[in-house]
Amino acid sequence: MNCFFADDTAILSQGSTINYVIHTLQKGLNNIEKWCTLWRVAINTDKTHAIMFRKGTSRKELNTLSFFDEDLTWDKEVKYLGLILDDKLTFRSHLKYNTEKFWAKVHLLIPLIGRRSPLTLENKLLLFKQVLRPILTYAAQIWGLAAFSNRKKAQILQNKILRIIVNAPWYVRNSVIHNDLKIQTIDEFIKELSRNFFQKLVNHTNPTVLDQLNYTHNNGKYAFPYATTKWSTPLKPP
Repeated sequence: MNCFFADDTAILSQGSTINYVIHTLQKGLNNIEKWCTLWRVAINTDKTHAIMFRKGTSRKELNTLSFFDEDLTWDKEVKYLGLILDDKLTFRSHLKYNTEKFWAKVHLLIPLIGRRSPLTLENKLLLFKQVLRPILTYAAQIWGLAAFSNRKKAQILQNKILRIIVNAPWYVRNSVIHNDLKIQTIDEFIKELSRNFFQKLVNHTNPTVLDQLNYTHNNGKYAFPYATTKWSTPLKPP
């Protein structure tokens, strides 16, 4: 499957064996190479990366991919459209990157959202919702199924910034602050984002995008659950 967005291109292959996946990826690279040669389009191979998503570890080295007479090394992490993907899909590195970007923006906004700010509470919350929270939850529809320990880090950041905004003393619970400000927790906000996202996909005209509506629940019993389980619509409202 080929995915295009502006000048970013991704080739995705899925299979029950590693050799099949590598063969399919190499075939896709060859097609892109032929097209670029035909239309005289230059490709920066230094920005071309390969990654293998799989469970567990293996001591066997993966066969290298070739692109414009250069070998592509298998990376542990790649960045695509601002989302950092690791080979285990834990999204730990992406959340760490989001944290650094979040605090960098907070330092710029402290004069506006700090306790000495002349802004009203409503305006402070508006800055949080329009500027800070989008950074914290960027691509949350994708990494929202990460481990609770990783999602909790994002919730801790939200707790800290809300306490700064309201200048809350130490003995006030975070749940009280969220209720008083009518702010959703990170998990609640991610669930809302994801439901809206998948509901909009229903009317999409791109068949590749429509395929993203189907997924399987992996109970960990089978290595490849898509071969034995039924397809369902994710985040279906109760």
